[in-house]
Amino acid sequence: MTPKPLYPAPGLHPKPNPRWHGRKSKMTIAAGFVCLDGIVLCADTQETITGYTKTNTDKIRRMEDHGLCVAITGAGDTELIETVGERIERALFWEYMPTTVRMPDQVRDIIQQEVSASFKRYILPYASFPKDDRPWCDLLIVVTVKNEVNNYECLYRASGTTVREIKFGGDCVGSGLILAKSLMERFCDSFMDLDELVLAIIYVMFQTKKWVDGCGGKTDIVVSSYKRDMFGGFSSNDIEALERQFESCEDTVVVHPARTGHLI
Repeated sequence: MTPKPLYPAPGLHPKPNPRWHGRKSKMTIAAGFVCLDGIVLCADTQETITGYTKTNTDKIRRMEDHGLCVAITGAGDTELIETVGERIERALFWEYMPTTVRMPDQVRDIIQQEVSASFKRYILPYASFPKDDRPWCDLLIVVTVKNEVNNYECLYRASGTTVREIKFGGDCVGSGLILAKSLMERFCDSFMDLDELVLAIIYVMFQTKKWVDGCGGKTDIVVSSYKRDMFGGFSSNDIEALERQFESCEDTVVVHPARTGHLI
């Protein structure tokens, strides 16, 4: 009997198996929404290492300097999200000048170039792999500009090789997107002010974390408004306090989250 070779025959290459136990899960929920006077970006903090453990981690990248503010979150492979997010940040801040006009379409083109280049470099080489084994990421990106010549804020979604600006309403990425989108259609409206929208988004995230497997942990929020000259997040203790109120309200009466008070 011919012994089995220890290595594959010349010209044959074994298919690598990326499903090692330390691979970080794609399960998450992230959402962004545009309203009258700003944009809200949020994500849960639970991260799953498949077959091993669950941890909490910040999923929103933030950077600001000289009137340019960028926040990025997403769903997919953690390392890929971080890599592509870093490339987008560098590209947006490269050659940025507070005295030079840069319109939203130019910002979208910059993001598009980095997303396309990242797809070719990090995703396309795995095109022959089964769908569940391919690396991927969907991103939500907020860009706010307030300087001597520009005042605007934009929400973009990057998926695959495409980038689009969300000018009205919002969008979600991750395993909880179906429920989150349904709740956003019910409770969120672009004609809300920022105070109301923050509360509504916290409620949407609360329900999604509660009912969708793989979504959980705390809720991380970034609020961007050049009109209010603000770019930043909220205390996790304040958000958890609101979630406890939502939990208690469900035991008594259904309350519209956007009418329960003001957070900002």
